[in-house]
Amino acid sequence: MRTNSRWKRIGTQFAFWILLIALISSVLINFVNIGNPSQLSAYDDDWDDLSAFRQDLVDLGIETRSLVSSPLLLEELEDPANTTFVISGVERDTISLPQFNLESVIQFSTEDGYSPNEIAAMRDFVIAGGTLIVFEDFGYASSIAEAFGVSFKGARLYDTVYVEELDYNYIWACMQTNPCGMNESILDPATLSTHSRWNSTDILQKHICSLWGDLNAVNPNISSLSLEKSGLCKQHWNAGLIEYNASYQMLLSSPTAIDVVVDSSVGLFDPYIRAVSSSEATVDLNDDGEIWVGGKIDADTPDISGQFNLSIEVCPAAPGIPSCGLGLGRAHFVADGSLLINAMYDYEGFNAGEYGEIPTKKMPANDNRKWALDVIAEALMEIDPEVGPTGQPSENAMVIFDESRHVQSNIATDSYNMLYFFLVYFTGDGLAKLILFVGIFVLFEMVLLRKKDPEPWRHVFSIIYYGFGDANRYSYYAKPNKIKQVFLSKVRNQNGMTREEFDAMPARDLQQMIADPILIQFVFENKPYSLEQSVAIVKRIKAWGRT
Repeated sequence: MRTNSRWKRIGTQFAFWILLIALISSVLINFVNIGNPSQLSAYDDDWDDLSAFRQDLVDLGIETRSLVSSPLLLEELEDPANTTFVISGVERDTISLPQFNLESVIQFSTEDGYSPNEIAAMRDFVIAGGTLIVFEDFGYASSIAEAFGVSFKGARLYDTVYVEELDYNYIWACMQTNPCGMNESILDPATLSTHSRWNSTDILQKHICSLWGDLNAVNPNISSLSLEKSGLCKQHWNAGLIEYNASYQMLLSSPTAIDVVVDSSVGLFDPYIRAVSSSEATVDLNDDGEIWVGGKIDADTPDISGQFNLSIEVCPAAPGIPSCGLGLGRAHFVADGSLLINAMYDYEGFNAGEYGEIPTKKMPANDNRKWALDVIAEALMEIDPEVGPTGQPSENAMVIFDESRHVQSNIATDSYNMLYFFLVYFTGDGLAKLILFVGIFVLFEMVLLRKKDPEPWRHVFSIIYYGFGDANRYSYYAKPNKIKQVFLSKVRNQNGMTREEFDAMPARDLQQMIADPILIQFVFENKPYSLEQSVAIVKRIKAWGRT
């Protein structure tokens, strides 16, 4: 019977560990991507990472940080108005955990990419004056885009305005209202225009580098500006002056398209289209690599054609204040997750082999760097209340790169990010804190229910007991004189005598009390005892007086 119970217990434990390992493995398989190449990281220097952009920020004196857990931490920022949050490629989905959605209703399944509370944190960040930049194509950024009134199609876009010396995967996109066109194999200068807002004459709408350049031009104390002092506008520096140029020829790699979503629930934001494709662009909706377009979408013609949005700027709707005006928060959505990779952002370094081997096909010159630095300048330049823009980053200027949705190349880093995510989740989400509190309370109650009531206290003396921390006690009490002393105390206590009465008692009376020849000999004779003899004496002492 005892054997069956033992095997039953072993089987139960085995089943428990198998179930636990299966549950943990299911989480790791979905969240930890072992062996997948890492990319789009601001802290790696491969051709498909963002290290050149981050290094430019560091050289400008802007603090850069990475976020590896959750955008919920944006709620802890002290100065969101001087912070830019960069999301470059959302390569994996979030873990679906119970959370309160934007309507304060418990939601058990999470939409793509980010949880409702993370989306709310990013929306509040923009409303508080922060700048959000989202570069995405085929990842999991749809949930955050829809919270701002836009949506990524998530399907491949092809256009006739592409880089012929490379291939059709590289698309030209100009930051202007009308699309740019091609003149044979190059961009047609006649189709180039300027940014629809940054080239405005309104001082609250125009780009801050343009405003700073105008102020320097009329300042009699500034005759020439060195490149070192050009600060956040160094991309527009020329011969001692800030000559702002609002024309941007952007290079995209395998982009998608962005739609404006008409939804009253996001009425806090106004979307503005900043770049579009040509009217001859197509979107491969079924992702089969072939384009079949017809009058309607069906099995024979599953794809679509026309003009599509490539970049949209979303700004909080502020009554009485021009939307996207100076000093307000904004969110930039670009239909390409790789716009800032080293190969395109730092095309000169890439062509020179700084990020690997020298490429056989050269990356063409583009304005990706100029546009990105202009976004940073508008977001983080210090504005003096008396003199206006200073050209330098504000004291608390900071750029945060979201690394929490990037695939890591080793399990240790990915596991650390996952544990950090759970830490932020259980300390930053209201429902998570409630679940954690209830779980701890239930566990505490289970411990109390299983705990046995304490027995009445009693001191148990045993010199042959040898346990943790008792080495000194054992050697002390193992001496014959100490054993003899303990035995005599037992004899005195058992006969109810005081110390004075016991000490005055004749030896003959003591021998009659003991009535054990071996113990009598042990008490009255002083001789050494071996360990075995001492143990035998102790056992005899323990048995003495029980009969």
